Amino acid sequence: MGDSARPPLKGVVRTVRFRAMLRSVIATLLVLSAALAAEPSAAAAPPAAPAAPTEAAAEAADLPALLARADAAFAVRDEPGQLEASRRALDAAARLAPDDAAVLWRQARHDVWLAEDPSIPDRQKSEVGKRAWELAERALARDPNRVEGWFYAVSGMGNYSLGIGILSALAQGIEGKFKDRLGRAERLDPGFLAGGIQVAWGRFWFKLPWPKHDARKSMQALRAALVRNPDSVRAHVYLADLLLDEGEKAAALEEYQAALREPPGRYDAPEERRWQAVARASLEQLDRKR
Repeated sequence: MGDSARPPLKGVVRTVRFRAMLRSVIATLLVLSAALAAEPSAAAAPPAAPAAPTEAAAEAADLPALLARADAAFAVRDEPGQLEASRRALDAAARLAPDDAAVLWRQARHDVWLAEDPSIPDRQKSEVGKRAWELAERALARDPNRVEGWFYAVSGMGNYSLGIGILSALAQGIEGKFKDRLGRAERLDPGFLAGGIQVAWGRFWFKLPWPKHDARKSMQALRAALVRNPDSVRAHVYLADLLLDEGEKAAALEEYQAALREPPGRYDAPEERRWQAVARASLEQLDRKR
């Protein structure tokens, strides 16, 4: 009876082995779980750091740097690629601050330079001149206390008028607008661009048709410009044109020659080179008529 109550030996052995194997499996699972918990998952990985901004992007965020770059390129605008470099800097500045007066008047200045190119046709002169005028009007509306908006509005307006013809411009009432804006510029800064305002007055009175044409006022303004800047090539050329129109050929020749007297670089080398080229062409034309 007592012997029959004991469990068989083989069953005891199997039970012991099963329990040992179960403990081994559980231990393995615990080790794996701990390893997985210690390893960072892809989902929990920290976000990647943002890429460092490129040099171009950093510059585009700095309006003063863009304007300085535009001015530096404009100062040598007749050298290969520099006018385009100035325009690109202004385009970037305009994307950053489209209504900033300092951006707008520089855009107007750029277009005035294009419109004053003696080689472009009248239609293009009027289109680019009008664009310069409109940009400058926006600039002076934003900051009426700076001279640039007023002056480049006049410059754009003048080239627009030359492109469409003076009589057509007068019919549009441009004379009064021209006088108003140039007068405002003169009151703000009479020495702007070393006689640039007086040069503009001189050409204005010269270009007006009879009976508005006034040679005396033109002469006074151009001589005033030369008092401010004796090296002004454009003032000498405009004065020569006036003297020639008045029949004073010898005096006109002297003024054209005076325009060529000094090498460029006295005040604005690209401007000087452009108008010295005009002076040479005028002298050659006079020589052919002899």
